[in-house]
Amino acid sequence: MIVAKFLSWIETAPVDRRAEATSALARAYLYSPLDKDEKAAAETALTILLDDPAPVVREALAQALRQSPYAPRQVVLSLVQDIDSVAMPVIACSPVLLDSELVDLVADRGLAIQCAVASRPSVSPALCAAMSEVAEADACCVMLENPGAQIAVFSLRRLAERFGQRPAVRNMLLSLDGLPIDIRQMLIVQLGDALQQLNLVQSFVSSERRTSLVKDACDKATIDLASCCAHGDELEALVEHLRLSGQLTADLLIRALCMGNVEMFVKALVSLTDLSEKRIRACVADPSEALVLTLCKKAGISERVAPVILSALDSYRELQGSMDSNVTASRFGRAMVERILSDYNDYAEDELDDLLALLRRFATQIARDEARALTARYKQISAA
Repeated sequence: MIVAKFLSWIETAPVDRRAEATSALARAYLYSPLDKDEKAAAETALTILLDDPAPVVREALAQALRQSPYAPRQVVLSLVQDIDSVAMPVIACSPVLLDSELVDLVADRGLAIQCAVASRPSVSPALCAAMSEVAEADACCVMLENPGAQIAVFSLRRLAERFGQRPAVRNMLLSLDGLPIDIRQMLIVQLGDALQQLNLVQSFVSSERRTSLVKDACDKATIDLASCCAHGDELEALVEHLRLSGQLTADLLIRALCMGNVEMFVKALVSLTDLSEKRIRACVADPSEALVLTLCKKAGISERVAPVILSALDSYRELQGSMDSNVTASRFGRAMVERILSDYNDYAEDELDDLLALLRRFATQIARDEARALTARYKQISAA
């Protein structure tokens, strides 16, 4: 009887009155002490309202039911399939919805619905994984901003792979506390790729020069990142990531040695040769031409690089014993490169031209870094 009267009334009632009645009916269903028959009748009426031609009526229904765990399931599932303005309030809040249903919505619907899913009070690791895999960048930004999103490390890595060239996503990832170091390095490479694509850069710098500049910048940033590793496990994770992504090159290892990062060199050789860390450390502590040549062969490094590595290890050992312990990294690196370069004065440039060019670039970069650091210190002193 109640349902019949309600249906009769809504056929002629104005839209705003229907919306008000819909909201009142939904609240009565959820919060009033209705008996079993009244509850069933109210649920039937709410189901009928799903077919109301006016979106504002269905929006009122969605707003009234969106936060309740007692909302009728069939009504909620129908609302989420409605137009975005009706579906979004329910998708963003409703505890009735299952993760599997939300995953389907992320895959099948557009950006607005994806953002609604990403903004839910709690987003499970599984749902975050689905978002990281298929959602648009803006929706993933909403997820990254949501303190209730339980984003696993593998999902963060997937976000870096998909959207690392997008400044908004990249900056949000880098701002996360405890972001694994391999993901940080991945974002450095993504930033380099993005810089290469800038029209301004392409207009004034040749393709070959762009590649060289970006590689040098990424390698330098990677070594700086490795120097900040808090513990050995973190450095091992970075080295393994570099190996798997093909970035653990001779250039990078020489740069690490030039900057005094023998620890990274050791971890890299362990990864590349499968020899024990104890054995690698013994070779590094007391290097010889034959030992270094053997390590290079096992690591798949060109034999031409062996003299540079041997010189770097000898220079490191000598400088460690002779330089002040408070010397800056740039000053130490500059001394290392100068010593290594001096060892090759007797070599013909056509034999080791690319290695000499590499070392000279290191020397130039380190000198400029040192000059910038001095300028910054002078400015601080002047300001004080």
